[in-house]
Amino acid sequence: MVAMARPKVHTDELRDRLLDEAVAVVGERGVDALSVREVARAAGTSTTAVYSLFGNKEGLIRGVLVRAFESFTAAQESATGAEVESDLGELGVQYVGWALGNPRLYELMFGESRAGIAPTAETEAASARAIAPLRHGVARAIDTGVFRKGADVDTVAASLWSQVHGLSLLLLSGHFPPTADPVAAASAVIDGWRADRG
Repeated sequence: MVAMARPKVHTDELRDRLLDEAVAVVGERGVDALSVREVARAAGTSTTAVYSLFGNKEGLIRGVLVRAFESFTAAQESATGAEVESDLGELGVQYVGWALGNPRLYELMFGESRAGIAPTAETEAASARAIAPLRHGVARAIDTGVFRKGADVDTVAASLWSQVHGLSLLLLSGHFPPTADPVAAASAVIDGWRADRG
């Protein structure tokens, strides 16, 4: 007698549905509001499915973190084009815009240790993909002579990243001076790396 294969109950489609619900909860109310039971109910399944597909609540949060990085990366990639200088400015605009539009997910991306999420190869790869457009833009700016020759890609990228990250946090917290120009503030850091500035 041939044994029949058991149907796969916990499918990729169900995993995606659970992640959609989890992202919605974290995006609206923050990671502390995430409940395995609530996510399972919203996705029309049981908590058993969540544990089967993600292992535990940490695994579910890790899935939300990867989704956040993927969304952020897509926004960054949409800013790249043919012009090196405008690319870098647009990357900054997209960075701050995404952070302001997704404050709870942004908070998770840079506070996963506070949320009790240990880094994994998957989350580290997602994080690296998120910063890749900036690193690529900086490398192009150095190669084409827009930025100083010999400048270190990682150092320049960290400088620009620090600017938009700090700007995002100040805007999110309401501490950015209301009379200050955030675009001018960010542009000044880009200008500081220009080849004609020495």
